[in-house]
Amino acid sequence: MLNIALCDDMPVLRGILEMLIHEYEAENNIKFNIYHFDSGEDLLEKFDENKTFFNIFFLDYYMKELTGLETALHIRRHDKKCGIVFVTSSIKRNELMTVNPLRILSKSPKKEEIFDILDGMISPGSESV
Repeated sequence: MLNIALCDDMPVLRGILEMLIHEYEAENNIKFNIYHFDSGEDLLEKFDENKTFFNIFFLDYYMKELTGLETALHIRRHDKKCGIVFVTSSIKRNELMTVNPLRILSKSPKKEEIFDILDGMISPGSESV
């Protein structure tokens, strides 16, 4: 079972991602563990308890103190294999590429994009960037 971290300081955006993930679960008869975080600091506190717990991270760029990029850099120092997806309005795409994300999505992610990402996490090697 995949453990998914949703990290955005706007609860409504985390809710949209969770809704899309639940649609995927229903259509594919699968269940994920979904965890919500409203800051990079909160996420990294949980991450540092068990650095291999999460399989995939959905991160915003603009958050409270730590940016999504700073959060992702910390994650990458300890876990090179996990999936990182930025869901952001940031135009700093070149900077975000430094952590080798699976995807960089706009703040209004499409169902197909989320489904493609989850398909790739379930069957590694089929993910297209």
